Amino acid sequence: MQAPKVRVSLLLIDDDRSLGALLAEYCEPSGFSVTCARSGEEGIQCVTERPFQFIVLDVMLPGMDGFETLRQLREITRTPVLMLTTRGATRDRVHGLNDGADDYLTKPFQPEELVARIGSILRRTQPAAVEVSNRLVGDLLLDEGSRTVLCSGKPVELTGAQYELLRLLLECPGEARPREDLIRRIFGREPHGVDRSIDNLVNNLRKRLGVHPDGTDRFKSVRNLGYSYVLPQDGTCL
Repeated sequence: MQAPKVRVSLLLIDDDRSLGALLAEYCEPSGFSVTCARSGEEGIQCVTERPFQFIVLDVMLPGMDGFETLRQLREITRTPVLMLTTRGATRDRVHGLNDGADDYLTKPFQPEELVARIGSILRRTQPAAVEVSNRLVGDLLLDEGSRTVLCSGKPVELTGAQYELLRLLLECPGEARPREDLIRRIFGREPHGVDRSIDNLVNNLRKRLGVHPDGTDRFKSVRNLGYSYVLPQDGTCL
């Protein structure tokens, strides 16, 4: 992974001391500064004391588990979060994404994959040094400069993954984007098995954005393909 231009502060919340040493070994030469917390409570305390640019959070923690830790984190920060789950724990992965995680990685894993996932999430959640623009589709305004979303003039809080999915769908409103392409663009990985990550993100966006002012759904599922953002009846699109 290409080293960041400035050091990126990373918080690992995991009681596995060997993982902390491994993460530091692979991440710090690439431009990261790694801080380790051994429990959810300690991780929350770290975040209240100083800002971090990325968080790696294990589901299995002593005391307060990873899901409760994530819920409390989301009350105080929108920092990207990658959750670590046990292999095959589909319910854990869905739970984490619904609660605001940006991606997940199953244990055991290769450290190179962890570093690659972190880099992929940072590339889509950190402002890039390129020209940015606004997208206005009906009552929905997406500002790529500030990475903010307004719906009927009111700000909408989105996770990094939710924002990226909405941005991709608004690139070509009314046209379906393949589910496999969305998974690659948002999560930086290949689809596998019955992958419901995009379905979960769309369901969460539906809850946060509601329907069009005329009562129609904002998102359309195209069978055997993917999803589209439905154009409003007035056709407003800038």
